[in-house]
Amino acid sequence: MIRKCVLSFILVFSATCANAQEVRVRSGEHDGFTRLVLQIPPKTGWTLTHEKDGARIDVELDGVTYNTNSVFSRLSENRLKSLSQEKPGTALEMEFGCACAASAFLFRDNMIVVDIAPGEPSLSVTQDLPPMVLLPDLQLDDESEIEETPDPVPSLQLNGRALEDQLMSRMLQGADREIVDLQLSDIGPRSTEKVAPGNILEDLPANVMVSSVLDELRGLEGLSLPQIETQPACISDTDLGFISWSDGRPFPEQIAELRTGLFLEFDHIDTERVEKLAQLYAYHGYGAEAVQTLELLANAPSNSAWIIAISNLVDGRPQSEPNPFQSLQRCEGDAALWALLTEGDLHPDAQLSSIEQSFARLPDHLRRSLGPELSEILVNAEELEAARRVLRSVDRIDADSQPKVTLAKADVAEAAGDKAESEVLLSEVIQASESDLETPLALARLVEKRWSDRGAITSEELELVAGFAIQLRRSEIGSVMAQSHAVALGLNQEFGPAIELIRAHPEDKDWAGATNRVMHLLSERADDVTFLRYALNLRSVSSDTLETETAIALSERLAELGFASQAYALANRQQDRIKRKDRARLRARAALLQGQPHRALLEIAEDDSDEAQLLRAWALADAADLSAAASLLRATGETDEADRLFWLAGQADDIKGTSSSKFGTLSELDQALAQPVSRSPGTPLSDAKTLLADSELARERIEELLTIAAAQ
Repeated sequence: MIRKCVLSFILVFSATCANAQEVRVRSGEHDGFTRLVLQIPPKTGWTLTHEKDGARIDVELDGVTYNTNSVFSRLSENRLKSLSQEKPGTALEMEFGCACAASAFLFRDNMIVVDIAPGEPSLSVTQDLPPMVLLPDLQLDDESEIEETPDPVPSLQLNGRALEDQLMSRMLQGADREIVDLQLSDIGPRSTEKVAPGNILEDLPANVMVSSVLDELRGLEGLSLPQIETQPACISDTDLGFISWSDGRPFPEQIAELRTGLFLEFDHIDTERVEKLAQLYAYHGYGAEAVQTLELLANAPSNSAWIIAISNLVDGRPQSEPNPFQSLQRCEGDAALWALLTEGDLHPDAQLSSIEQSFARLPDHLRRSLGPELSEILVNAEELEAARRVLRSVDRIDADSQPKVTLAKADVAEAAGDKAESEVLLSEVIQASESDLETPLALARLVEKRWSDRGAITSEELELVAGFAIQLRRSEIGSVMAQSHAVALGLNQEFGPAIELIRAHPEDKDWAGATNRVMHLLSERADDVTFLRYALNLRSVSSDTLETETAIALSERLAELGFASQAYALANRQQDRIKRKDRARLRARAALLQGQPHRALLEIAEDDSDEAQLLRAWALADAADLSAAASLLRATGETDEADRLFWLAGQADDIKGTSSSKFGTLSELDQALAQPVSRSPGTPLSDAKTLLADSELARERIEELLTIAAAQ
């Protein structure tokens, strides 16, 4: 019996050592520092030493290798520049990208936590700590009485270094017990006073003080524990075995064989055959059949969750919770692909190359059906080259692209900024005879593109959108097509039918986007009568659903047409939080239209833009401060209008030097007419001639003045 126990212990120990040879390095970005976590077997020795522009950590494991594949996918700062290992068994080299230093501590006895932060390196941190000064333990008997123990009492002759070593030991002990986190302050010089050497406790009585680690760490209660992320274990290709779910024979032959032996005697079910049949259905894209097959078993097999998740995916049904592939995009193998497809978005730590390789190994029918969906996810994650590679992999199956693939290519072209190529591909999908739902979806995207480009839509495209909106009104994309129809009508300037469609869905929040697009087009393209007919009756369109940009566009058009109160109401909505200065200028325009210049000045008091300066000038002019208004206009380059206000204000001196303008000419004529006539009473005949000449010149100046004034 003892020999068996010893052998079992040796086998367990050997397996533990074998599994511990690879140390996975995880990372995380925190406020002020970068954190690395190395998971090691308990009681493993380790050492952290600083080097120039970096550090190295050495773990006492034979032939250890460090898995750093997912480290940099989670880092956004440049504190850690690179990680390297010369060969198995050597230390992990860290190169810093800043003037940083590293500190480390042991967490839960099996995790080395390394924090990298700006600063100068301090003492090297290792697991070999100075001997601790032991304190007496607390022991309680049944009567809860404290018994003294013969443990040695603390030394009262501690120098500064010994006190520092003791404090470090206690802190590490508290961290190992999950009591505190060692992120006490930034790495670098401390502002605390140095402890003078000598007898620092000589004034205290030499008695025994009973305490715990919490007492010694008093004042550090607010420190949080290190955030160590726990992630599910990866599913290997051997365990998942998706490629082996079908043996390559024709599908009917495999189905017939498995269904023939499905039921045993006494109507018992062959569990293994049920599992294989469900896998076969899922492999060939029959998701609902795979799920129904698993329902034959009272106790589902261990891998049934994988089969159900893939079955829901290939059938386009929502995933059940919990998702067995959740957070597995970081893994190597097929599990990363299924995790990406079931989660629907690309994670920062996703193994993209492994995902593409797994997709290339899928059977042709799954590549055809899942390729466009995978491409869409990659486009949303701005991985355009990866999306193109996925679609090229689908193209290698069929020489002629399916409408669904062509639609995905249009999305890639649109994301890359190639609008012409995107429109060509969308038109190709619309004209394809074999497309099913792809044609209406392509039409919807084409309408959206025309809206974004503020383009026009042809009558044929409008009729096609209207036809699909009626045909698919009860389908899952019926609402999308109806909204596209409304926007297409707006693009074609048929605002009456468009707004009638919007009024038919007053409480539907999904229609908010279509409502804003149509009303924006109304403010840009409608004639004055049509615009006022609908803009002055916004209650039927539910003005609360209007976005800020749409409300501003409507308010500007109303202000141009002189409807001050309506323009002010749209620019003064409580729900708007953006474009504050734009809305303030609109309120100022509305106030000027209502004859309230002082309120207009208050609205734009904090705005120094040129448009605000013009509004401020008009407000001052309406408030009869013509001189100040003219000065503002001249500062903004409105010279002619500034001269007009100076002329009206009677400040001719301020428009001197600008005689090229009409108001400069008027000012010069006015000043010339005001000049007194030079008389010579001693010579009556000469005086008479002078009066006649001056009178003729005055008449010419008055005629010129009246001509210029009449042209205003």
